[in-house]
Amino acid sequence: MHVRCTFCRHSFNLSRDFMVEAVSEAKEKRMKYVQVECLNCRKQIKVSAAQMKRYVPESKKLADEEAS
Repeated sequence: MHVRCTFCRHSFNLSRDFMVEAVSEAKEKRMKYVQVECLNCRKQIKVSAAQMKRYVPESKKLADEEAS
């Protein structure tokens, strides 16, 4: 998933492994946003958990649901 920092405008990609963990953690804690640190300026960026959910592969979602 492609993300752009709102402070320094640096753009970077989030890996699928990170997104799977972040979405599952957000679901457990009932959070709407996930905090991601910018690689350039080190400030925290809010990324929507619902938006991340769209990029997570279906097989990973099913495996996580079966495990819990």
